[in-house]
Amino acid sequence: MATVSHDVETIRQAKVDLAASFRAAALHGYNEGIDNHFSLAVPGRGDRFFLNRFGPHWSEITTEDILTIDLEGNVVDGEGEWETSAFVIHRGVHLARADARCVFHTHMPYATAVALTTGGFDTRLSQNAMCFHGHTVTLEYGGLADAAEEGVRIGNAVRDDVSIAIMENHGVLAIGRDVADAWHKLYFLERACEFQVLAQSTGQNLIRVSEDIAAHTATQWKEENEQHAGHLFAAVKRRLDRENPGYAG
Repeated sequence: MATVSHDVETIRQAKVDLAASFRAAALHGYNEGIDNHFSLAVPGRGDRFFLNRFGPHWSEITTEDILTIDLEGNVVDGEGEWETSAFVIHRGVHLARADARCVFHTHMPYATAVALTTGGFDTRLSQNAMCFHGHTVTLEYGGLADAAEEGVRIGNAVRDDVSIAIMENHGVLAIGRDVADAWHKLYFLERACEFQVLAQSTGQNLIRVSEDIAAHTATQWKEENEQHAGHLFAAVKRRLDRENPGYAG
């Protein structure tokens, strides 16, 4: 893969944003103990990515906890070890798609609850859900991701224009062009799934829009997201600076 040099400040800021995303996830209750993982392709490169080291709670992650890993699993920068499923899943997705620059994997409550249902994620139900209409895939559970073959299977499932993978009996993947974009998708996915679970819990009939309206709304979302994602993530970082600063190391 092609390699392009980027300045030190660009690399540093990428790590800062990734570290902030972990703390933001903990702030919103998206974390699962010390498990789950986020990755970000190193700016200007397609053969290395940043990944959280195994051990720290997400609420305490700083840039010092971000490893730089090559596609063979070598830690080329940073101290610590990666968790097996983290490397397998993220390597698989980064290899499958050059535009999958940022990949978030969580077991966040409402999205995971939806992943446990036969109906799955309904992208014609809420306005938030329509953001993802035509851009999701449902992936059958294949056991713990402890082998390269599982990473390849996951990577193959999210090719093309998939931004969300609903992993049955497991959790979810959100794929973005950068940290802000991935965070925007993760946040609105969880909110959409929360609305779906609450609506389903009423036992009443659900109101679904037509395929045409869902597709139209997805296009509207895409046009707005170009700027909205950056503004949302900046607001989240300001909240972190007030409530849980120090992620920049």
